[in-house]
Amino acid sequence: MSKSIRFIMMITISIIIFFNFISCNHKADFKIRGFKETNTFRLNLDNFTSPVEEFIQYVPDWGNREVIAFHVRKKNEIKIYDLQTGELTDSLRYPSEGPDSFQGIYDFHILNRDSIFLNKRYLYKMYQVNKDLKQVEEYSFLAENEKIDPNSGIPLSGDSFLAIFNHNEIFKKIGDKIFLNGIPDKNADYKSSYDVNCLIVSVDLKSKEIVRLLGYPEKLKNNSWGVFHANLYAEHSKKTNKFYLSYAADDEIYVANSDMEILKSFRASPDKFITISPLPAQARNNDIAYLNYYIKQFVFGSILYDEYRDIIYRIVLEPNPEYGDVFLKDPLYKPRNMVVMAFDGTNYNKIAEMRLVQSDKGAYLDRCFVNDKGLNIAYVDLNNEDKLYFKTFRVE
Repeated sequence: MSKSIRFIMMITISIIIFFNFISCNHKADFKIRGFKETNTFRLNLDNFTSPVEEFIQYVPDWGNREVIAFHVRKKNEIKIYDLQTGELTDSLRYPSEGPDSFQGIYDFHILNRDSIFLNKRYLYKMYQVNKDLKQVEEYSFLAENEKIDPNSGIPLSGDSFLAIFNHNEIFKKIGDKIFLNGIPDKNADYKSSYDVNCLIVSVDLKSKEIVRLLGYPEKLKNNSWGVFHANLYAEHSKKTNKFYLSYAADDEIYVANSDMEILKSFRASPDKFITISPLPAQARNNDIAYLNYYIKQFVFGSILYDEYRDIIYRIVLEPNPEYGDVFLKDPLYKPRNMVVMAFDGTNYNKIAEMRLVQSDKGAYLDRCFVNDKGLNIAYVDLNNEDKLYFKTFRVE
């Protein structure tokens, strides 16, 4: 071997060792850390409030108290539970009969004690009410010239959407506008449902103008994904003035500004993640085939931003192939195991991941909120469903 060839080989090996050294040092700065359970809240539910109420909200300031609000639809009532005492502290009962009634209310959101929003979801209307539940304003999510099918009540244009706001979907007031989730009036079993622009809309509280801001990313278009993988979960940080977007079928988190321009995306999946597959044609409008597809897939859920620690949390539910071939709406029936991930809010590196395994004793639910104590995750004791717990976790 000539001296010149040896010299070239030595230089090449030195370069490889140098870059490996840099790479190893870089990785060492981002070690995966774990979560630690630090606290538990308990709510003593009354006879009418279920621990798995579908419509709930964490309210950080209700008369200087942290509370959880539940919409008990059969009672036409929003029940307020104090997090410190665990007791029912207020009930907001809206009229369901008479000229000033509010029927068909699903979603609600409390901005403050004197500004509460009620969503008549399937009639495309939202009401703003005061603390006495008297209507202040009414907003419509339909275009003025929209025609309605007299039999089904569904708009005929095929371009309408339903407003949705709940515990893991967004309702955020920024200036004079509210940003909230919408879902298209389309069959999520078909790819046409994913070529829309209504997943986030803004509502101008003064002019009542509705502006469509966001649809699906390109990687989800030209395929169908089914109803449970069609969801978008969103969060907004007052600290960073950014939106964080989590699509149920997408392993990335998207970071956007207030115009819903995507600033960045980054991979945010668990260690043992298997890529979610599009819905096969044979599962379209076939309940058994669809369920067989869905239970074998991961599904991404809530996304939350921790203003206290500059952390982004994302939840993913694991596949559950032992579920069976009949879907039950009860979230306590064979619930999926949950993986909770934490990402640095500045450089978006994963800094923690934990797996919450469901058991015969209790079930964790993807109903979470962040406060100064940490990330709080709902937990139902299956032997005592008159109580609802929130277990608090912090990144170590």
